[in-house]
Amino acid sequence: SRGKPKTVRLQLTEESITWRTETRRKNASGQNKEIKLGKLHSVALNNIMYVDVGKQTTALRRHENSSVPESLCFSLLTKEGSLDLEANSPRERDALVGSFSLVLDDVHAKNWRDIYRASNEMPSSFDEYDEENGVGVQR
Repeated sequence: SRGKPKTVRLQLTEESITWRTETRRKNASGQNKEIKLGKLHSVALNNIMYVDVGKQTTALRRHENSSVPESLCFSLLTKEGSLDLEANSPRERDALVGSFSLVLDDVHAKNWRDIYRASNEMPSSFDEYDEENGVGVQR
């Protein structure tokens, strides 16, 4: 959602990423903080096109986010929009970007292979290409 940055809890499953916002509230005595979880959101992994590193999206480039270091930022991009995230450290950001990239490469490789095998008209790096006849040949 638009607005101020929020703390989120991410969960990666085999088929999707889910997240909830997290807000902390002081109790009646004003000391201990209660954690209130927001609505559950979900995006199927095959709907996430790629991971952008740094402040690449309009939301992360907004003035109110100018104090957030670019080295902590990354975004998961879908056709509908982006999930913009800030890690706790550059090391954590790099680990998350690497992990999401590996997962998405695997998800999209499976999708591409399914699409390719259904058409049989395009060569691919995992198949041999028969230049004489202009078709892919599966091994």
